[in-house]
Amino acid sequence: MIRMFNKKGQFYLIVAIVLATVMVGLTTILNYSRTEPNIKIYDLKEEIQLESRNVFDYGLNQRYTSEVQFNALLINFTHDYINYHKDKDLYFVFGNKNNITISGRQKTDKLVSISAGSSQKTITNRTEEITGSIDPEETAEKITLNIDDLQYNFLLNNGKNFYFVVSQKTGGGEYIISG
Repeated sequence: MIRMFNKKGQFYLIVAIVLATVMVGLTTILNYSRTEPNIKIYDLKEEIQLESRNVFDYGLNQRYTSEVQFNALLINFTHDYINYHKDKDLYFVFGNKNNITISGRQKTDKLVSISAGSSQKTITNRTEEITGSIDPEETAEKITLNIDDLQYNFLLNNGKNFYFVVSQKTGGGEYIISG
């Protein structure tokens, strides 16, 4: 006849093996877990929209009536953003039906061009701070900003226009916002 031994020792042995397995599993999971960098690019979209409205209000309150004055104001505004956000590629497109300006900076070599109707201009294909402009075709209804193989279309309104594209490479991916 088989004699039954005290099963209390067997129970503790099984519990110890299960606990050791769980601890090894958690250690393995924790060693492979990594936190992604904090991406604040989506907050930047709202910030740029708010700040650009304030810049337009400032220009109107200062009674800037000429496009030259407004363009100078917006170029200063965009350069401030470029200098503050050095970890991102920033492209600002602004102007009216008579003249469209692009101002920005890119950290890597990308082909940047802008078009409105049949008017088209290549701005740059190098890493640098960029500024350029085109005179849109009279019947143009949209502005197209090309950055390498990506195309961004914006409406060309009768009044003042202000648009932006911001991209940030982080954690093996590229995050892009436009507005």
